[in-house]
Amino acid sequence: MTERLEHKFFLFLEKELMLSREAVLVALQHHHADIRLLPITLWKHELVTIDKVSAMFDWLADVATEPATDFAPP
Repeated sequence: MTERLEHKFFLFLEKELMLSREAVLVALQHHHADIRLLPITLWKHELVTIDKVSAMFDWLADVATEPATDFAPP
C-alpha cells in the first residue's frame, strides 16, 4: 500500500470510525510492516468492535478495486 493510501486509511480510521490516534499507534507497534493487518490487531486488543473491523476490510477492499491514480500514464 502506498504512503498516500496509508494516510487515507488512517484518516478513515480517525474520521469515519472515530478511532483514537493512540489506538492506531498500539496496533502499528504490532504490525507496522503491513497495515492490512491493523483491523485484526485492533480487534485482538479490544480497541474496536467487529462491525468496525468489517468496515475497515470493506474500505480496504474498495481501495484495492479502484483504478490506480497515483501516477500519470507515459
